[in-house]
Amino acid sequence: MTSATRSATVSHVEEASGDTLAHRCHLNMVEAFASLPEHQPGGFVRRRDGIVVAATLSPIPLFNVVLPVAHRVEPAAFAAMGRMMAEHGLARSAQLRDGIDEALASVARDLGLEEVADASWPAMVRTPLPTEVALPHGFVVERATEAAGFDEHLRATGGDPRVTATWKGSGVLGDPRWMLFVGRADGVAVSKAMAFVEHGVVGIYDVSTRADVRRRGYGSAITEAALAAGRRAGCTVGTLQSSAMARRMYEAQGFRQLFRYRAFRG
Repeated sequence: MTSATRSATVSHVEEASGDTLAHRCHLNMVEAFASLPEHQPGGFVRRRDGIVVAATLSPIPLFNVVLPVAHRVEPAAFAAMGRMMAEHGLARSAQLRDGIDEALASVARDLGLEEVADASWPAMVRTPLPTEVALPHGFVVERATEAAGFDEHLRATGGDPRVTATWKGSGVLGDPRWMLFVGRADGVAVSKAMAFVEHGVVGIYDVSTRADVRRRGYGSAITEAALAAGRRAGCTVGTLQSSAMARRMYEAQGFRQLFRYRAFRG
């Protein structure tokens, strides 16, 4: 076996390994969250002892988060990073990997964080990625690249865009790792999604469809379009964290669960 063949074989084995694939997908989520504070006034990121703290200063706890990264994180180190976040007086959270970060659950509770069962998402993966996307009739997906497109993206599915902007700053448009998408039905913006590209993995985030036009295939279509864009950017793996409502849709698209996140909020 040649050196090149051995290298290709090792790469293939590592790609197929559940642990390796799970870690790559977890790193995509960590780096996606860690990229957001730089686009918010006063936002900050701290990295220490295999832990990342990413704080956008948003009133939404999810976007001020403590994330274990290493396979084994010392509880004392996790507690120290959690206290640092608490000292800023932020609505805050932690995302722990079920089966890996078990020793940190009691620490999170000691920090005043409560486990939220309905926010404990499965981390899902899909490979290979799509090359072509069949869109529902009258539905188109476009990438937002300018200020007007960013504003349309924020407003596409309802909610207060000012609150969304507290974690999703317009600076993401200039971040080469992020791609923002808007889905339009008959010319009207009705869905949105984000894709984060890092080390060959495309993470799909913030997929949503306007409530009055759900169950028409728009959510799956914009997800497929984001995955295909990730493939064109050189990615071979797609990942996302699914809500209970969307899980069946993602499974129908070929995603499978790798592990679960346990969500803690405070």
